[in-house]
Amino acid sequence: MIKSTLRSIALCLSLLLAIVSVPFAATAAEAPIKVVLDGQTLSLSVQPQVINSVPMIPYNSIASKIGATVSFDQKTKKIKTTRGKTTAELTQDSNQATVNGKAVTLNAKVITKSGTSLVPLQFLGDAFGLWVNWSAATKTVSIETKRTITHAMGTTTLTSVPKRVVVLFNGMVDISLTLGVKPVGAVESWVQAPWYHYLRSDMSGVKNLGSELQPNIEAIVALKPDLIIGAKPRHEKIYSQLSKIAPTLLADQLFEWKVNMDMAAQALNKEDKASSFMKDWNKRVADFKSKVSSLANNEISIVRFYGDNSARIYVTGFAGSILQELGLKRPKSQQSPDKVFIDLASQEQIPLIDGDIIFNITSSNGGGDEFKTQEEWKKNPLWENLKGVKNGKYYQVNDITWNMSGGATAAKMMLDDLFFYFDL
Repeated sequence: MIKSTLRSIALCLSLLLAIVSVPFAATAAEAPIKVVLDGQTLSLSVQPQVINSVPMIPYNSIASKIGATVSFDQKTKKIKTTRGKTTAELTQDSNQATVNGKAVTLNAKVITKSGTSLVPLQFLGDAFGLWVNWSAATKTVSIETKRTITHAMGTTTLTSVPKRVVVLFNGMVDISLTLGVKPVGAVESWVQAPWYHYLRSDMSGVKNLGSELQPNIEAIVALKPDLIIGAKPRHEKIYSQLSKIAPTLLADQLFEWKVNMDMAAQALNKEDKASSFMKDWNKRVADFKSKVSSLANNEISIVRFYGDNSARIYVTGFAGSILQELGLKRPKSQQSPDKVFIDLASQEQIPLIDGDIIFNITSSNGGGDEFKTQEEWKKNPLWENLKGVKNGKYYQVNDITWNMSGGATAAKMMLDDLFFYFDL
């Protein structure tokens, strides 16, 4: 009887301990948020918090570690912070602030915990030109007071997130706007000058710096940029000149839009925007590939006509790389991965254009003679033998978004076109 009673008591105690240990284990599993400043993990008396998805940091402690001075007015509840030439003012229990006298709205109110003000992480970065990042997966706040960017000419170290950016090639104009950054100056568009129509509404007030091939150096100097982004194929010869004006990054290739966006996002503290764009892009690419599987064996051609009675088939480059990513095939005669395009000097080469689907990216870049060439070639009997023509799958598409621009939003617009033309 006694043994039975003891066994019952022991069982009850075991169950009680199991129940009590559940919340304890859950609490123990909640790892604290780590704050890393320039590669060093900080020790903080008050821990950061995530409130309504907004990372909030202990302001005073971190401000002092980035070389800022902080003062607090008990009467007005205002927090004044100075770092270099920047003075920021916050108010407890408010989402309104000023930076060098300019009004700013925070994405969350300043709160107080254990006598310490908790401030949205993004404000710290925006106010003082710091690179900030929040990783929910690793529960890590990352803060950098400088950042070294690798590019086509080596590395360049930035000491503040750029605010006055000059862009010297068309693809980067698109990319900078995609990331939510309006440049202070940019080279003009190849056509539809000064800016491509699909970008124009976001380019108000941007200084036109002339041709991508020969940007206006004096105008760049006058803008007092803190970052210049160009491209090695265009600006290698003037790189040293540009670098004396401001830190300069050169993209290795004009149309490698993903690589170029990654470089720009690192420099401009827009990695979250780039990540969000790429997440959506990858989802749509996967959706396209799943829906087009029955047509995956169709061979695709991209042709462009010129005013000198010639034509060109685009193999790789901007549009070609997107077709490849989508798993779309090219005719055997066009499978030359070492070539960006194949020049066609005469109408006798029309059969090389052959494809189940043919996209024509001819535009009036040369004054309209291109379309005269196009009409002359279409009169040739060889033209009617092309599979895409016979099948009614010959389409005129936008040369700007399929070829000339070379940016992230242009890529998205081209993908939209492909969904349309494949009837997906």
